[in-house]
Amino acid sequence: MASNIPEGTTSPAGLERELDRIGHALVTGRLTTLTGTCGAGRTRLAIRAAGRVRSLYRDGVRWADLAPVHDADMLLATVSEAVGLRGHTRRTPVEELVRMPVESLVEMVCERLAGMHLLLVLDSCEHVGPACAHLLGEILTTSPGLTVLATSEQPLGVRGEQCVGVLEAGADLGSAPRPPR
Repeated sequence: MASNIPEGTTSPAGLERELDRIGHALVTGRLTTLTGTCGAGRTRLAIRAAGRVRSLYRDGVRWADLAPVHDADMLLATVSEAVGLRGHTRRTPVEELVRMPVESLVEMVCERLAGMHLLLVLDSCEHVGPACAHLLGEILTTSPGLTVLATSEQPLGVRGEQCVGVLEAGADLGSAPRPPR
């Protein structure tokens, strides 16, 4: 499966230690969440970290942008599309995925991921935290080869979750300078 990691826009200058911490968490656990405030650089760090470990996953890295997602149905449809359900066993557009019964869609995602060795990146989980935590509980239980890298303002609260705090890293990653306080 091809990876769909977004292109990084800046150099990770000065962030080797953070990237090493994330990489270590990814190889020692199955769920790593980058936590921090909006603008701290969570997405950029996730892009860099996923790119670094891509070769460790036989089935690649799949990216799901959850920023525009605000409910459980759309979360499931977005994750389904990210892991290749569209075009896998059926050609189901995302609009139809949203209308499917939740239980059926969760089963399809679990079935799709069950035999894969994959890194799934879920970016901006804070919009659908409880639904995301529930879905991750299901898919991590049924998919032993799955590793998840999530970004969220807060921990997701899933058993086994490792959190890596991202504090003020945005300036180092090329974001706009922060005003003095």
